[in-house]
Amino acid sequence: MNMISYPMDTPASTCLRAKAAQVALEHVMKALTPSSVIGIGTGATVEVFIQLLKHSGATFSHCVSSSKRSSAALAAAGINELPIDQCDRVDFYVDGIDEGLSNGTTVKGGGAALAREKVLATLAMSFITIADSGRLKESLGEFPLPIEVLPAAELAVLRALQSLGGNPIRRKNCVTDNGNLIIDCAGLDLSDSTATELSLNSIPGVVENGIFSRRKADFMAFSDESGVEWFCRN
Repeated sequence: MNMISYPMDTPASTCLRAKAAQVALEHVMKALTPSSVIGIGTGATVEVFIQLLKHSGATFSHCVSSSKRSSAALAAAGINELPIDQCDRVDFYVDGIDEGLSNGTTVKGGGAALAREKVLATLAMSFITIADSGRLKESLGEFPLPIEVLPAAELAVLRALQSLGGNPIRRKNCVTDNGNLIIDCAGLDLSDSTATELSLNSIPGVVENGIFSRRKADFMAFSDESGVEWFCRN
């Protein structure tokens, strides 16, 4: 990716989430039309983006949400939403990440919405991520990989992940919006992220995993105290 730095000296610069979200919103608004569809991810960073979008005065068709949590945030902001099961097109998809590489490969799923997030990212013409600079990594694997699993397949998937060298742990008190479990797996080799993404999804009972390598981010905003680094994938 190409990188551009944006120094920030506005009041929003006191909040890392707001800094990254503001740069992402400015990018979206450059190409926004009255018919545009904006996909919304899940998490605290995206909820900052929702508030900025609310106050921006932007004109667009509607949003599509990746989770009940984000749907509630959109409703509270008074932003029109179309259910994900009625969505066949997304112009811009904006989401946070748990960790990512500058080439656009990311790991997501800390908010347990990875399956629907991957649907929206794959539909999107432009996939934009927002995060603080601590989530920009040179290699993946520091954050345990979230994997959504059918409840009936929990033990089988745990054993399969252990056979791959992983240390899987079922996330406590977590049921996804799809009615499934989340297994967080540390210790997996993510050096070939695309191959691992495909391999994990071939395990019977796995619904989806949190590696976004086949669908990389097109634009990535990473904020720190001095400003925002903006990566653009060629």
